[in-house]
This record gives sequence, C-alpha cells and structure tokens, in this order.
Amino acid sequence: MDKDSVILKHIQNKADDCEENLEEIRAQNSKNAKRLSELDDKLEKIHRLLGTERKPFIYEVRNEAGSSFKSANTEPKSYEELFQEASESLAARGIDIDTLDYHGLVTEEELRRITDSLNRPLERKLKWSKNDFIVVFIAASIGSLVDCILSDRENKFTGKGSQFAEWLDEFHQHDGGGPIDYQGPGFGGGYHRGLSKGHDIMRFIEAIIMFKTGRFEGIRYVDGVAHKVVSTVNQYGTPYEQLGWIEAIAKYAQHMFADLFSSCSLPFPGSSLLVECGNRDMRIFAATMYHQGFNIKNIMIQSISTIMVEIIMRIYFGIDEMKRYGESVEIQEDYSNFEALGRFIRSTGKEKLHEMLLLAHAVVAAVNVGKVVITKKPWEINITEIISVIRYAVPVLSDAIDRHSGYAKLIRNADEINANWEALAIEFSVDRLQLEFKEDALTI
Repeated sequence: MDKDSVILKHIQNKADDCEENLEEIRAQNSKNAKRLSELDDKLEKIHRLLGTERKPFIYEVRNEAGSSFKSANTEPKSYEELFQEASESLAARGIDIDTLDYHGLVTEEELRRITDSLNRPLERKLKWSKNDFIVVFIAASIGSLVDCILSDRENKFTGKGSQFAEWLDEFHQHDGGGPIDYQGPGFGGGYHRGLSKGHDIMRFIEAIIMFKTGRFEGIRYVDGVAHKVVSTVNQYGTPYEQLGWIEAIAKYAQHMFADLFSSCSLPFPGSSLLVECGNRDMRIFAATMYHQGFNIKNIMIQSISTIMVEIIMRIYFGIDEMKRYGESVEIQEDYSNFEALGRFIRSTGKEKLHEMLLLAHAVVAAVNVGKVVITKKPWEINITEIISVIRYAVPVLSDAIDRHSGYAKLIRNADEINANWEALAIEFSVDRLQLEFKEDALTI
C-alpha cells in the first residue's frame, strides 16, 4: 500500500471540497453584498429624513456561537494519524486504498502539463531587443565590407604596390641570411620562405637550432622522391656561423620580425608540413596559397574586419550595460560612476554578448566563404573570422547546454516550488478573518 498516495489523495479531495465550498461562499457573498447595498441605501434615506448624522459601518463575521470567526488552531498530527484519517475519509468515499497509487492523483492530461512545465527551458538572463539586431546587422555589414576590400591582395589600400605595403617593407632589414634563408637548388626564388621549415613559426625550435648549429635542413622532392638536404654553407659557398643559444634566439627573432613585414611576409603556420608531405597536390596547394598572398601579414591586415566587429559590438554592449545599471539604481545619490565604468569594461551579460558576437562574425564569415567559393580564390579566406566563429560558438553552445540541463531545471523548479510555498504560508498566516458590520445592535 502506498501510504503517501493515500494521504495525498485525501488532501486532494479536501482541496476539491474547499474549492466547491468557496464557490458557494462567493455566490452567497454576492447575494449578501447586494442585500447590504440595498440596506445601505435605505439607511441613507432614513438618516436623511430624520436629519441625523450617520455613523460609520463596522463589518464583522460571526459564527453560530456569536463570536468572531477564527481559523482553527489544531495540533499537528503525526504521519500515522494523518494516514488513518485519510484512509477513513477515502473509504467513506468508496475509494479502495489498497489499489491507490500516484497515478490516481492526476489525469494523463494534468501529468503532461506538469511534465511540460517542469521540462521547459530556462530563459536567458538578458533577452534580445530590436536595437540588438540592428547593431549586429550594422557590425556585420561593416565587417563584410572591410573583408571584401582587404581580402583582395591587389587592393589599393594595403595590396602590392600600395604606399602602406611599401612602408611596411622598410622594416625588412636584417644582417644577411641565416641558415633558414638558404637558396640553393630547389630552395631559391622570391618565395623561398615557403619551401622549407625555417620560416614556419610553428616549427620555431627547429629554426633556432639551425641558427645555433649553422646548418640548413630541408626536404626536396625530385621525381616524386623526397631527399633530405643539409648544408652548412649558403648558395654562394659562404659558411654559416655557429651561435650560442641566446644569440641564436635573438637572431631568429630579429630575422622573423623583419621578414614578417616584407612583401612576401611569412607563410601560414604549419604550411611547411604540407610542403614536405608526400602528396604532390598538397605541395602544389601550399605553394599556390603562399604565392597568391596567403601569408601572415595579409592575414593580420584582413583581421581588421574582425577587429571592427569586436569594437562595435563591445562598445554598444558596454553602453547598454551602463544604461541597465542606471535604471537599476533607484536613488540618484546611489549612482556610482566607478561602478558604471566597471560595468562598461566588464559586462555582466556575457551570454548575450557572446550570442551577438557569434551572429555578427558568422555573417561576415559566411559572406567571405561565399566570395571564396564564387571567385575560386581560397587564399582570400578570412582565417580570423573563422576562428572567431569557433571561439564564440563554444561558450554559446556550452551556455545553451547548461541552460537546458536537467540540473539547471531541477534548481529552477525547486526555487519556484519554494517560492510558491512561501507565498501560501504568507497568504494563510492570518489568525483572524473578520468582516464586521455593525449599526447599533445590528450584527450579520
């Protein structure tokens, strides 16, 4: 026998009875209110005819014994006493308590509504407004426009032959070529940095070792066969000097910094792995990408679109955060400029900010990918936008999973149930319900 279900069914029946009684009381109160209104009109006429001052009414509800009604103040019952009372009450109603379980407490429709309510997703702390969508559209439009201009390696602002490119090329100064600049057979030409691992910043340790040992190492393919090339002299027969670790690191850093701003810049990190792989198509692809301008300098320049989106979105969100803080301060004297500035710098609604940044970057990335597909120029792909999409997709997805998790729903449901219990406790904590109506000796 499920005793809990028996007790709950008993309480449920009592609640239904109370609800029916309340409906009767409401109907009776309506009738009484009408009678009181009629009586009030008559008393008003009597006082007007007699010319006397009317005393104010005092209403009071009394029980059959004539005393004011008070809520019952009974001693709490034990679990077994409550079960005994429930068993007797349900038996009197013709309900078999031996076959009663929790399924009999609610109908299938009620159970479905309860389940849907308990499983509903948690709402976001900050919802999107119309202005949010407008700003995301503006930021994405500006980012896409900047990307379309700067992704063209021949554009007049930052492309080859531009004043900006010539200014950057002035930084390309270092003391001769180290081992990583070897340009012997198979490694020479203007794009020699993309033919070996020395200029691949992902393999900087190997490049520093070349400077220290004064020895170039590379892979050259002849008729599809890989050959390891090692040389301690440059293409003119001049030996490379051997350096200590500190000097080798300093030389490497200076060399790479200078090459970064040159016309051909540095190849994309990891591209040397494709150059040295056994697949000829991959080697051709890596070389083509570098020849067409897919290098670190152009990628950094192209990232201006990403920076623009970040600046616009974060400034807007910071201002909006300051406005929300101002609206939350009820007294003007409590407004803190330091707190407002802190809200501008460190926004509290990170979830919404990440969603807005994700949408804006996703639009710019989609436009860029579409342009690359149409023009068939993979070297114009915007790596920074793709990284940004991944960067913000991870926390947005994580927040969504957390918001829809069973644990989060359990905490939300527990808080709501506790709040409802507290509201009921406050509502029924009145020890005396009274409605007095006195006119001299008149009591209803």
